[in-house]
Amino acid sequence: MFLLLTVVLSTDGLLCNYGPLQARDHPFPNITTECSPNKRCSFSRGFYGRVHMLSGQGCVAQHLCGSHQTLMYMGVSYNVTYTCCCCDRCNTPPTVDNLIKKLLGVAISPADNITTASPLDCCPDE
Repeated sequence: MFLLLTVVLSTDGLLCNYGPLQARDHPFPNITTECSPNKRCSFSRGFYGRVHMLSGQGCVAQHLCGSHQTLMYMGVSYNVTYTCCCCDRCNTPPTVDNLIKKLLGVAISPADNITTASPLDCCPDE
């Protein structure tokens, strides 16, 4: 006789892509993190003046979504903006190749259509 045991993992928080705030041209590691229930997936951009210098992804408090704050990184002050979404792994940054294709009006296949996280992507109640 065989006994089949099924384990179902139930989480209250979102599963989000994680990558520390770092120089924007560094690739993100393939890491997933679970957010606490009061947090959202986020893609963060750090600006020095008007120049996009840093990027990060992970979980942020819901009240930070759509906002910005000044953070110090390696002794330099950056204005960091937070773009949030609220479904699993929705905070994938756009690839440079896809941004160029969109700017040029080139058709993008559904598999290539990765966009910056937006609260409208999967947060119908917000």
